[in-house]
Amino acid sequence: MQKKPPYRVVQWATGKLGAESLRQIIDHPDIELAGLFVYTDGKVGKDAGDLCGRPETGIKATNRIEEILALEADAVFHMPTLEPTPDNSDREVIQLLESGKSVLSLRGYFSPGWQDPVRGARLEAAAKKGAAVLHGTGIIPGFIFDRVGPFLSGFCTAVRGLHLNEYFDLRMRPWRTVHDVCGLGHRPGVITPRHGACVTLTELYSEMFHRIAAMTGTTCGPITLDVEAIITEEELVIKTGTIPAGTGKATIWHWSATLANGIELHLRSHWHVGEVEGWDKRNVWICEVDGEPNFRAEMVLEHSGADGLTDRGYDPNGRALGATCVNALPEVMRAEPGLLLPPSFAHYRPRFSAED
Repeated sequence: MQKKPPYRVVQWATGKLGAESLRQIIDHPDIELAGLFVYTDGKVGKDAGDLCGRPETGIKATNRIEEILALEADAVFHMPTLEPTPDNSDREVIQLLESGKSVLSLRGYFSPGWQDPVRGARLEAAAKKGAAVLHGTGIIPGFIFDRVGPFLSGFCTAVRGLHLNEYFDLRMRPWRTVHDVCGLGHRPGVITPRHGACVTLTELYSEMFHRIAAMTGTTCGPITLDVEAIITEEELVIKTGTIPAGTGKATIWHWSATLANGIELHLRSHWHVGEVEGWDKRNVWICEVDGEPNFRAEMVLEHSGADGLTDRGYDPNGRALGATCVNALPEVMRAEPGLLLPPSFAHYRPRFSAED
């Protein structure tokens, strides 16, 4: 593609993450805002700057995909609402790719053919038809587990397992995230592996497990999920809602799998809206390699505190996710049309293949 800056970029959606990404697009000296898609009717027609705390840009929000497809743009930062299946997201992405726009998405897409090769082939065909690139940056903890984990493994001569522990304070997250996605505020026994939120997240996160398996030259066995709730004895009022007494103020989601070569993968997400004894009080991701030698790395969301905001008024979690799209943009613009998988250099592999 060899497109040179400035890059013309469309921001897709303006939720908490999308609004932060929109600010980064507007602020970046080598990116031009080409368009803005929104899902909420009340945002249609509003200037992009008004929707993210920036001066007016002249770019008005639309909820008509036809208007986005007609734009002259290089790429789309795709940050849709998390839905039970990727079907609607796939329809959007395929149309965007076929219109000639590369897509950098937080909705998975860093190993889209792991479950359904037909789906992966369909997405790749759309990209090639439009001479575009599809690149999944990976929503947290995705880019940490399947990028940082393999990177750390490159320091080892043997690897028995990769472990990621996430601790995150949700008190400033939207209520839908707190209650519907992360499962807080429910009575004991409601959030089980069969719950809709669990099924959705397991499908999304499974891409990480299968991506790591492919990188180590093997396949991934069944992925299991255990969910544990920590119950609050008193009512908790947070910015976006109320956690009633007798419901979950915290949850531990533990996904695990064993690769065909014996390497164990464990992802534990500790989500909470109040302190839990023995838990890390920071918003932090701790990645550990059980190997020869052992390695441990911590990625801390600094200066976030309980409200998830810094004194400069932005959401550092959103800033980090937006940055994964911004910083990947030059590589995407240089890549050949098709799927661009997240790169990892010199990770651990028990055996070398003909491609190595």
